Amino acid sequence: MKPTEKFAPYRKSAFLATVAADDRALANRLCALLEAAFDVKDIKIYAGFPIVVRDMEWIAGFAMRKNGPIAYCCSPATLAAMGDELKPYMSGKSCIAVKPRKGESIDDVLALVGRAFQQASKSGGIICKADRRKRDRARAEASKRLAAEKKSPSKKVVTKQVGTRKTASKADRRTK
Repeated sequence: MKPTEKFAPYRKSAFLATVAADDRALANRLCALLEAAFDVKDIKIYAGFPIVVRDMEWIAGFAMRKNGPIAYCCSPATLAAMGDELKPYMSGKSCIAVKPRKGESIDDVLALVGRAFQQASKSGGIICKADRRKRDRARAEASKRLAAEKKSPSKKVVTKQVGTRKTASKADRRTK
């Protein structure tokens, strides 16, 4: 199954219905943060969680896990800009544990995640090498098709003009 086949439209109420009742309020707040940073039409459901993927680049999202929610910040620009703030919460390359540390509240962590989502919305995300090659090939093919389409009509115009000239010269010859 191709990854694009796993994407489904994002409907907040439908997603929240899949979340355990105990976690629903937190999931609702994470949805609000994602919706505040990105256009709702850019958010999709992938394998059961909200995610933003633009031009095959994974940018941001979150998932409700047994050990607590995980926010995904897949934007290298965001990780570079906010790396020091995010580091204590990071697990892996782009996973942010949505759990307060000592002396913090969940509101503090959600504010950090919200800022990360806002930052990520302004830049690109990550993409695997295979998907990048596919995307680049598709772009190159589309560019070639566009160039061919632009050349085709101009050739037809030239052909018509040449044909018209020949017809006109035959008419001139007949009158002479």
